[in-house]
Amino acid sequence: MGTRKLSGTDGFVIVDLDDAPGSAGLMRLAPKILPSGAREMARSATYTFAAVGMQRSGASGGINARPDVREGAVEAFLAECEPWVAAGEFLPDAGKGLNAADLAPLQAQDPRHPIRLSTAGGISLAERLAGSGAVAAVAAALDGLDGRRIVIEGCGPAGVAAAAAAAEQGAVLAGVATEKGFCAAPDGTGLDPAAIAEAWAAHGPGFVEQLDGACTEPGDVWGAAGDVLLVGSKIGVLNHNIAAGINVSTVACLHPIPFTTRALVILQAAGSVVLADFVCLAGPLFAAWPAELAGLEGDSVTAAAIETAATEAITNLVRETAGHPEGAFLGACHHAESFLATWRDELPFGRPLAA
Repeated sequence: MGTRKLSGTDGFVIVDLDDAPGSAGLMRLAPKILPSGAREMARSATYTFAAVGMQRSGASGGINARPDVREGAVEAFLAECEPWVAAGEFLPDAGKGLNAADLAPLQAQDPRHPIRLSTAGGISLAERLAGSGAVAAVAAALDGLDGRRIVIEGCGPAGVAAAAAAAEQGAVLAGVATEKGFCAAPDGTGLDPAAIAEAWAAHGPGFVEQLDGACTEPGDVWGAAGDVLLVGSKIGVLNHNIAAGINVSTVACLHPIPFTTRALVILQAAGSVVLADFVCLAGPLFAAWPAELAGLEGDSVTAAAIETAATEAITNLVRETAGHPEGAFLGACHHAESFLATWRDELPFGRPLAA
């Protein structure tokens, strides 16, 4: 694992496998981005590539900038990153603090398919695939979602997409949370996914205050009654203390590395199926490399065709690995590591889990 210090601004890029043919992953911007979190996100991205059979490294980085110097810091990063993108060495995606418009100057050099950035209802195809992929993973683990009560923590664009995908499969949306609050569905009903999408488009994270249902503190999401918990706010948000109080059949991911090692142990001991983030979030890769991963080229590259290919692949991955004697998460790890072993002399040390 290597670190590239940015020379034009305060920041860095961490590449998990230094000698891989190329790397990709999330860049974030904030007054202080910790390298430890970037290392964990890079490892998760490596396992995502491996899970779908791609010889690439995960990567992640941070730009440390206050709001008053943000514009200049982003410009400096773009100038330094452009040759990396042109060479395929590092392909950045917008994480917390950045958006697609910030990275738009790099797109002319980016070898990935531009359809990944296409939007509908204010949600990019990549974000939509993250949501529908997580739902496909849960549906595969539970052999269907009809009547299952789903709670979404950290509900952003991917969460909005997940709500729609889950409802289409007969799930009941029991509650959604953002940093602004937690909205629980009224007794005996479920939240309306169309209302969620409309409110999110108009109000962003404050959409929870616009829904039918009581809006309380964000932390109340952890005590919500549900069968499935989708976790999507940040790295390590689901720790051992929270895990000890959760009673759900399945935990899935809308954000990389959302649970800690101790949380995984506690959840599995309680009988919960814990799905790997790097499987749940594999969908966006199909929009970035539709020819390589789905055999789609030319006019056949459509959002619908990509989503079908992505959800089918994720469904098959979960069905193959969820029954592993050590649990679904480690089953997915073994699957990814078996592919890494075909082109690496040594496996990377440490699995994609928050400390």
